[in-house]
Amino acid sequence: MAERYECFGLEDLVARPEDAFRLAGLAMTGGQRVRGYRGDYYRYFLGDAQVVVRTMGDPDTGEEQLLGMDVQHAEGRPWECRIIKDVTPEDADPLCRRLLVGAEGTEDTAVVDVICADVLPDYTPGRRLGLRVTACPLRLHYDDEPCKPVVEAQQDTVLLQGTVKDVRVGETYMGLEPMTRFISVTVATSMGEVELCHVSEMVAEEQKDLVRVGATVSALCQLSGDAAAGEYAGGVVLGEEQDLVLLRDFFLHGGAQRLRSVMHSECRYVNDYAGVVREGADHVTALLRDMEQDMAGKWAVTWGRITTVEQTGENPPACVPGKRCLLLAPAEKPQQYAALCLVETDSLGRIRSLKLSRDPRYDFEPEM
Repeated sequence: MAERYECFGLEDLVARPEDAFRLAGLAMTGGQRVRGYRGDYYRYFLGDAQVVVRTMGDPDTGEEQLLGMDVQHAEGRPWECRIIKDVTPEDADPLCRRLLVGAEGTEDTAVVDVICADVLPDYTPGRRLGLRVTACPLRLHYDDEPCKPVVEAQQDTVLLQGTVKDVRVGETYMGLEPMTRFISVTVATSMGEVELCHVSEMVAEEQKDLVRVGATVSALCQLSGDAAAGEYAGGVVLGEEQDLVLLRDFFLHGGAQRLRSVMHSECRYVNDYAGVVREGADHVTALLRDMEQDMAGKWAVTWGRITTVEQTGENPPACVPGKRCLLLAPAEKPQQYAALCLVETDSLGRIRSLKLSRDPRYDFEPEM
């Protein structure tokens, strides 16, 4: 969804379908692979810009599908923000996310097209995000009058106003071959600094002398933010905590195929009250794919911890007090817990065992 190639002077790279496929092929063979839950991204640097290719394997055939490409500044500016709402269009592909986000200390909000979004285990409102943010203007205006920093979310764009902190000439390359130049402007806003990228032709002739440090800029922009930053720089993070977040998202919204990517090949599923057992990641995933068709909107999911475990009876539970779990309840009765969900992981953080239980020997309490 971040496809403003003209802001970097790169529109010729995707002018025809065959040009776009050629660029995608270069990224997939020579770029940096970033692993997501559902698919992979390939980051390909073009000097001070980058393209990120989205790919996903067909769950039935395993054939890799090219979904699309995003473009943004090679670095962007770091934002610490929180999710307010997922506003992704219904026709977006599975590796895309558009989020409404906010930041501490301001009531301003922004709509951000998240690049490498599938490295995140969920998009729950309140979740904190670290993004590398780029702004690509649809129109802009430079002035020498002081202004109040503003970020105002529109439907899929952002009205941005702030003070220019730095101005540089960005250059793009294909290998060692120079291609284009663009203006890279660091702007201080109410939600943090933004890297505003545009070619000089987008600036009115009478405003070109105002593209300097200390000036102000107002712009209607599309914001993109790279989620493959910080701990997620290499892609998906494996571990029991992340796996539980992913499972919670599954019970609320579905997405069995995302879970498949973090399962050990010998993953075991046990439902002790229904008497269901599955062995092997493919068989477990097939069962979860059947489950997700019937459970959308039916569950409330709460974080919990095991407090005590009775080591009595046949096959006593192998679980220690203090272990974190998920508490499942009917959506209309969220306090009436119907089952708990436990996971065990291997040394790499992959799910080795997934258990749904009503065993009365477990005592637990919800996390507040």
